[in-house]
This record gives sequence, structure tokens and C-alpha cells, in this order.
Amino acid sequence: MRAFVVCIIFCISCCLPYAARGEDAIVDSVSVRLSFLRGVSELDSALCGNNNTLRRLNDVFADSAYVINSVSVRGSASPEGVFGENNTLASLRSATLAQVVGDISCGIADVDTLRSGIDWDMLSGKLESCQEKWAPKAIEIIDNTPIWVIRENRVVDSRIRRLKRLERGKAWEYMDTIFFPGMRYADCCITRSKKMQDQIPLSAADASVVESEEPVEITPPIYVAESQDYTSVVPSPGPKVKFAVKSNLLYDAALTPNLGIEAEFGDCWSVSADWMCAWWGKRNVHRFWRVYGGELELRRWWHSQAGEMSLTGHHAGVYCQMLTYDLGFGSRGYQGDRWSHAVGLSYGYSLPLGRYFNIDFSIGIGCLWGEYKKYHIEDNCYVWRSTNNRRWFGPTKAEVSIVYVIGGKADKKGGVL
Repeated sequence: MRAFVVCIIFCISCCLPYAARGEDAIVDSVSVRLSFLRGVSELDSALCGNNNTLRRLNDVFADSAYVINSVSVRGSASPEGVFGENNTLASLRSATLAQVVGDISCGIADVDTLRSGIDWDMLSGKLESCQEKWAPKAIEIIDNTPIWVIRENRVVDSRIRRLKRLERGKAWEYMDTIFFPGMRYADCCITRSKKMQDQIPLSAADASVVESEEPVEITPPIYVAESQDYTSVVPSPGPKVKFAVKSNLLYDAALTPNLGIEAEFGDCWSVSADWMCAWWGKRNVHRFWRVYGGELELRRWWHSQAGEMSLTGHHAGVYCQMLTYDLGFGSRGYQGDRWSHAVGLSYGYSLPLGRYFNIDFSIGIGCLWGEYKKYHIEDNCYVWRSTNNRRWFGPTKAEVSIVYVIGGKADKKGGVL
């Protein structure tokens, strides 16, 4: 029994120095961040202190007093643009940082890549300290609205779209300027343990060996990315003008083929040009339906919701028209062989039917003037009766048009979902 107790005491006395050293072990973590330009995953060392971040990484991996336990990276993208492309961009940024860490650590560190995407928690945190009156509503949208709002297997809304509609787009513009640049990053988190000095006494022979050896220090290479030309990595903003083609269904119903093109520029303006042409005739019964002419219109748009799709919502405009015609019905006819003209004001509403199509309702009131001839049929001859001047004030335009937006209504990076 006495021998057993002595054995237990010996074991405990041998373990105490190692247990004490385990309690004294120091574990800490280091976090660094690289910043990126909009739509870019390549490293620019001259951007937002990236060079200081690279030096910090060099120092961390060169510190021989610590042992690296783990390294993890995560990328983030700002929420403007197409959701899937944002996630891809965030993953590419994390891959860029993982490559940098691998180069600095000479491949020693095993890098764990975490799930990347839009950092909504970061945006919520920024909004909590924001003094704008719409900030609480924006936080509520982020907290309570899913990424996609799905009903009956259809995407009917989204978190990003609701944020874009907030305060008629003013909130989104503010966040794009103040908050979004800080969300384009890749983070690296490094956990490490401080090396503890061996507390076991050395024999004289061991000590002499240690003293005779010259210390050898292995230092990882210094990694500094080449500074890129700032303008060379800025993505091209894409076209500022959105085009659409359209056809007035009322003219089509009246057997008058027509085609128009509309160009949207700025945030709330568009200009359109339309042309129609019908040249039907049945001479043996003296029936003619011959019309051709065109229209130019400048429109000012008021979107019912901020961030709404292209060429949708309420609009008002000013237009001018010109046309000629020859309309015959049996024994009499009307011919405007010289141009008639009209100018007026229009109002309408364009309803979105999907990503590519709208349907536009519009009416115009203005003044029309021109010269026309009356004629009748006698013995299969067209006999002129009178020449008249027409002056008319009232409705001169009616439109129910199907509109096709070229390229769709969702922009690339910075556009609308």
C-alpha cells in the first residue's frame, strides 16, 4: 500500500510542471482586412491601406514566438447588382486573400475558406449608428425580409428591392455612397499560441551543445503586391441609355402597322420615335385605307416605387406628329396629300409585365392642323369637291403599346433585381 501511494505522488510531481506550462500558454487571434474596388476581385495594394495589411500579415507569420493554430478567410460584396454575381465576387475575393496568405506563409498555413457573400450584419451595424430617419426602417427590412420573397413558386419581391424602394431611392443612394464601399472586402482571422520556454533543467553536456549551436531563423518572404493603376481596375459602368421597341396595339387593330423605338437616359427621361404605314386599297369598290406618318415624344417619368424597372410608372410628355392619308369609303373620300401636323401634351402609365416587357397606356391632347380634300366617285372617276383646312383641338393621341426593353430591365453590377 505504501509503495502505491509513493508511485501516485511521483506521477503527480512529474506532471505538475507541464500542467503549469499549459495554464501559462497564451492564445490570441489576429484579424486583417483587404479592401477591393466595386466589381473587382484583384488585389490593389494602393487601395485603402492594403499595403499596411500586407505588412501586418508578414509580421504575423514572421513572428517566431508564436505557433499558428488556424487561418480562415471570408469575402464580402456590397449588395448592389445581381445577387448571384455578388456571391461569386465575394468568393473570388476570399480566394485572392487565401492566395496571399499562402504566399506569405510559404504554404505552411492551412487556410480555411468560410462562406462568403453580402455582409448583412455589417450593414445593419452601420445603420444602427446612422442618424437618417429611414435607418430604423432599413434595419427592419434587413431583419424581417428574406433574400427572396416567394409566393406560389414565383419570386415576387426581395430584400434588396425593398431597400431600393425605401424613401424613393434616397436611402439606397446614401448607403451606396457611405456604407457600400466598406463592404467590399476580404477578412483573414489567424489564431496563434505563444511558444513556452522549456522549464526542465539541462545537463551540463546538453547546455554546452546548445551554447555551441548558432541560432538559425527562417523568415518567410515579404509579400507586397504590385500597385495597379487605379483606373485600370475600375469596371466600366455600362451603357447609360436603355433602349426599347414598341408597337401601338390600337393602330394594329385598325390595320395600321407601326413600330417605335424609345431611349431612356438619365434617371427619369426618355425620347421616342414612332412610324406607321398602311397602304390598303380595293379599287373596284373604291375603298382605300392609306395612312403613313410619325411622331416624336419627350417624356418625364415618375416611378411609383424607387428603384423600379426601366420605362415603368407614370409619365408625362410633349409630342409632335405629322401624317398624310387617303381614306375612301364607297362613293366619297378624304385625302390629305400634304402633311398634317399636331402638337400636344400626353399623360400615361407603363405597367411592367416581366423583365423584358411593359404595356404602356397613354393619351394626348393637343392641336392638329392641315389641309385636306373631299372627293366623290362618278363613273369610276374621282371628282374633287372641295379643299378644306382642318383646325382641331382635343384628343390627338391614344396609345396602348406593348414594349420590349432590349437587354431586360435588370442592370449588371449596380443594377435592379
